[in-house]
Amino acid sequence: MLRRLFKLVFQLVMMAVVIFLFTAAWIIFDGLNDSGGKADVALVMGHPVGGVERTLLDRVVELYQAGEFPAIIVSGTEAKGNFDHAAAMTEYLESRGIPAGAIVQNRREGNTSETAHRVAGIMKADHLESVMVISDYYRITRLKLALGHEGVAETEKAHVGKFQKEDAWNIGREVVALYDYVGTVYLLPAALKAKDEAKVGLENASADAEKAKAKMGKSLNNLDK
Repeated sequence: MLRRLFKLVFQLVMMAVVIFLFTAAWIIFDGLNDSGGKADVALVMGHPVGGVERTLLDRVVELYQAGEFPAIIVSGTEAKGNFDHAAAMTEYLESRGIPAGAIVQNRREGNTSETAHRVAGIMKADHLESVMVISDYYRITRLKLALGHEGVAETEKAHVGKFQKEDAWNIGREVVALYDYVGTVYLLPAALKAKDEAKVGLENASADAEKAKAKMGKSLNNLDK
């Protein structure tokens, strides 16, 4: 019995490892392969460690000057010391010749899902249909999924960086974050919906049973008479 249990646990662990590695490989492949053409707006996702990522923003400038998009949404957090990352990215882009009127700031304080929701709202308000995600290659898959869930049908992508062993931690974290997002946004609501439907079904069945019981009781009374 113990041997069978050990074998089952081993198989489950190996399955989890295979799924983890497959997902990591997909994130790398998807992130490193740019797709799509021009877009209505670019979404620049910054992740500060106390400053702006020049490589990321230089890529934005390059694509803007090539006519890939006419507007840019810069999405940044407030890091320690009240550093306004969105404002800092905007300032850098303007210093490289991007007009202030072409930049929209999105200061994000929540998770990827909330950020995608706000970006989708900005796009809807400005009647924009397509977006080009520009970020580190290993973040692109989850960003695309979140935007698609918010109704952004056309998502292009342009990555920054190349695969290197130093990215292993970030890629592993993205795998976990991706499944956490899928569970929170897709699986949990579906489970709650199924639970509610089962509850309603049980209540209806109970009500029908009570009606049938009352009807049967009435029939028996008539027979007694």
